[in-house]
Amino acid sequence: MRKLFIVDDEPFILEGLSSVIDWEEFGIKLSGKASDGRDAFEALKQSGVDILITDIRMPEMNGLELIRRLKPLYPDMKFIVLSGYNEFDYLREGMRLGIENYLLKPINIKELTETVSSTVQKIENADRYAYLNRNQLDILRNNVLNRWLTGKFDPLELKNRLQLLEIPTDNSFYTVAAIKTVQDINGSSSRSMLWEQENGDVYSLCREQAERTDSCFCFNDLDGDIILIFTGSDAHYEQPKALALLSHIRNELKQSLGVQVLITLGSQESSYLDVSQSCHHAKRLQEYFLTNAEDEIVRYDQMLGDALRFPESITVDWFEYEQLLHSKDKQALYDYIDELFAKLQSMDAISPGQIHNCAIDLILCTKQAVKENKLSHELAASSYKQLFTALFRAHTIGQLAAHVKWIAGTAVDYLSTQDDEFSPVVKQVMHQIQTRYADELSLKTLSLTFNIHPFYLGQLFQKETGESFSDYLNSYRIKIAQKLLRTTAMKASEISKHVGYWEPGYFYKQFKKYTGVSPAKYRSG
Repeated sequence: MRKLFIVDDEPFILEGLSSVIDWEEFGIKLSGKASDGRDAFEALKQSGVDILITDIRMPEMNGLELIRRLKPLYPDMKFIVLSGYNEFDYLREGMRLGIENYLLKPINIKELTETVSSTVQKIENADRYAYLNRNQLDILRNNVLNRWLTGKFDPLELKNRLQLLEIPTDNSFYTVAAIKTVQDINGSSSRSMLWEQENGDVYSLCREQAERTDSCFCFNDLDGDIILIFTGSDAHYEQPKALALLSHIRNELKQSLGVQVLITLGSQESSYLDVSQSCHHAKRLQEYFLTNAEDEIVRYDQMLGDALRFPESITVDWFEYEQLLHSKDKQALYDYIDELFAKLQSMDAISPGQIHNCAIDLILCTKQAVKENKLSHELAASSYKQLFTALFRAHTIGQLAAHVKWIAGTAVDYLSTQDDEFSPVVKQVMHQIQTRYADELSLKTLSLTFNIHPFYLGQLFQKETGESFSDYLNSYRIKIAQKLLRTTAMKASEISKHVGYWEPGYFYKQFKKYTGVSPAKYRSG
């Protein structure tokens, strides 16, 4: 509803305009009135209105002076002038100030209501036009920024688009922050219904704060995270500014909206062409937020040594760990976990953060193993908060190991009971993929092995697993390739053959399809 304020030194007119006209009929709320321009200015200088109806001649401050003072404070305020005199100088000055109408007393109520109605319509049209323009620009802006941060731009085209959005491309400092809103894990269904609106409020506050500077650009990415891109000419100057703004945003969100957020800050890059790498690092850090206090900003430059890598003297054999999970041998799995934490405990230079991160990675690996088997188990659907709550109450390595073993044992129990969800032939196909992924596998060759028509075998496999045979095979091979890139020094061409792709070019194409980046980029990231 639009707000209206009336100023007139004649009590009869002031009260008459307040009561004779049904302002709500025009979508207007009468928010105040005054008998003098000075009183009106004092009432309006802190919070304006949409429409001001004012007399011209009043003691202390006349109507035109009131308009002159309010205009710089509220450029969009609309003014309707009343006068008992048909004076050309007043009319000319009023027109110069941009008044909507100049009405003579005694007031013609019909003319006044028509003026008010057209003024309201003008305000709404302007708001609608501004919203559409902003919305259309935001669609273009978000598209460009999302493609920039996912590395899906030709460099020349990217530079042109960023210049169109007035984003500097000649600076020597770029870094990306990711802000993720944390939903209450015990939230009710009604609370979940408000989640989208709450995220919108969070984004509005973040963007408002970002736009108060000329070195920060804010948008929503495709994951629903709020992304802030910081840029400047001097990293030593800009980095502290970025951290200060992020701290301020976190505090404002908590105080104004009661919302908790997780904030990560990616690597510092010297070129706009490498911003996607900073974004990748910021996203990767989100898995490790619980290793830090809730009011900390998790930073790539601080976490690089501790949180993102294991000490060189400790080797975690992820293949062996996954095989133990799938073999469903609990005791062997528990022994492996105990031995790993015993090695960590024996190291002199290891930090508590590194020990916590070892536990985190084991839990994430366990969760992923359950998820990859298409099992709708609570472990696969659990949030990181649920999985790690007990972990961060642990004070000894023994307590950490016990928590990891409990989660691993739960996964083994469920993997054992859920084998019956698949028919014997589909289980055999999955087993063939998991043990012979490096061989030349196809529905045709497997159908001969199992004495079943390849078309029917493909339909049965997709129905039970939820994906096609080729997608399942390629996805499994790429997951193995990812692990080899992370944990070995093998060349990409060697990994290609190891996982069943004899043409390196086809391997690179499939790797990028399933991960979004090249093998080299994945390894360096």
